[in-house]
Amino acid sequence: MENKFFNNIKGNFGFGMMRLPMKDDDVDYKQVSDMVDRFMECGFNYFDTAHPYLKGKSENAVKECLAKRYPRDSYVLVNKLSTWYFEKHDEIRPLIEKQLDACGVEYFDILLMHAQNKAYFAKYQKEQAYELAFELKKEGKVKHVGISFHDDAETLDHILTTYPEIEMVQIQL
Repeated sequence: MENKFFNNIKGNFGFGMMRLPMKDDDVDYKQVSDMVDRFMECGFNYFDTAHPYLKGKSENAVKECLAKRYPRDSYVLVNKLSTWYFEKHDEIRPLIEKQLDACGVEYFDILLMHAQNKAYFAKYQKEQAYELAFELKKEGKVKHVGISFHDDAETLDHILTTYPEIEMVQIQL
């Protein structure tokens, strides 16, 4: 089935890198590589990670199990800007650069403003996180900007009205 909004996404399933098989205190790269291979063999290509997943180990798993093993144009990679990793605007760009490096890629297909709710949105606005994300899009380090959302319909409407450039909403169910 073709995705009608993002034509480079194959199928309607994503591979979440939040809960991965572990071997002691590290990601089991062999098992995750096998899982990635099977996912790709089944015709899917959407991978979702975030810096807080497994305390950064998820991004390293993306690098080792996906980015080093598959051509960059064969998968869609989503990462998130998480509010608890920055306090000031000047910390955002270095954080995203660190995330790109940790994942072993030069760009994210989609950058989501993570866990948006009324309180987090206020911080993102104050620190001009959205504006920086749109700059990164112009620079080619991000292809699309969206949000992962964790609040009510009124808050979602407010965010989308404030930033109509948002291209994607991932809703927590």
